[in-house]
Amino acid sequence: MLAILAGCGGGLTADLTSDYDALVNDGWLKYNQSKYDESYRIFMKAVASEPTRAEAYIGEGWSLLRRQRPDSAAVVFKICMGYISSPADSVDAVCGLAGSYLASGNNNKVVTITKDYPISDIESGFPLRKHDFLLEAGHLEVVQAMAFYRLGYYSAAEKADPDNATYHLNKALAVPYTYDNPQNLMSKMTEYLNRSDGEDVL
Repeated sequence: MLAILAGCGGGLTADLTSDYDALVNDGWLKYNQSKYDESYRIFMKAVASEPTRAEAYIGEGWSLLRRQRPDSAAVVFKICMGYISSPADSVDAVCGLAGSYLASGNNNKVVTITKDYPISDIESGFPLRKHDFLLEAGHLEVVQAMAFYRLGYYSAAEKADPDNATYHLNKALAVPYTYDNPQNLMSKMTEYLNRSDGEDVL
């Protein structure tokens, strides 16, 4: 039946690729409508049809993260990293993995994420227009700031030490914040995320 529909001359392979792309497009459509159960099922079908292509894994991971399944999402994003071929997809996957680790309380893994998965010129991959994510480079910095905050590393007063929350927050802010206490630091981080317009932040 598939062979008849595909026609002759290798059309079956082309149709399978087109089916993958159609599934991925449908998955992002449902994702952007906040229908995460549906998007997850669609991306799973796409992964089954083309298990060595990255984008369906990215969609599956983000859908799991939105369904409050950060541990499962982290597993999918790590699998995805083995099939990454473009810097843009790397940024999608790294942001998702960092968000998954933060959501599940793996703060040490968040702060080492860019060391574990080095991306050349990571900031050039933002903003993530491809999948309609409302994400920019500052979000990844604030995720790292939150992880350091949870670990109790608030500020380094004497030098620009990257191993503290204030350092990463200030990489995202236009006007630098001078650390004074943990409560104000947390307020500044949440203010940044609240200004990011909507739910699609890490």
